[in-house]
Amino acid sequence: MFNSTEILILAGVCILTYGFLLGIPVAKARDKASRAPRYLMAAHLAALVQGGMLLALTIAFDFSTLASWVETVAASLFVIGVILFDLGLTLNWLQNIDDAFKEKSLGYKVSSAGTPFILIAAGVILFGVLTSL
Repeated sequence: MFNSTEILILAGVCILTYGFLLGIPVAKARDKASRAPRYLMAAHLAALVQGGMLLALTIAFDFSTLASWVETVAASLFVIGVILFDLGLTLNWLQNIDDAFKEKSLGYKVSSAGTPFILIAAGVILFGVLTSL
């Protein structure tokens, strides 16, 4: 079984790689138009930012004094939330959604489903870091 640091590193590198790979369709879209599709750019940038965030969270988890299994659950929740968020943006791009909020698209629903996972994980690790001070 993986520990929290291993989960965050593995997922962070995978999400970063996904963001890098999305740079390919961004470049192809830019060859044809002055800008890439909105949700393609959002998915590309979100994956790059969130991959880095998952890697940086390993520092916070090092400070935490929570039980190992609690940290592992929190890391897993972060990863699930990030995957759902990026998947939702990707779905919006692939379905040529113009305004996910207005249309309440499938991508919007998938991305929104990730929010509670991230908020719960953030609260848990915040508690773990605060109790270590």
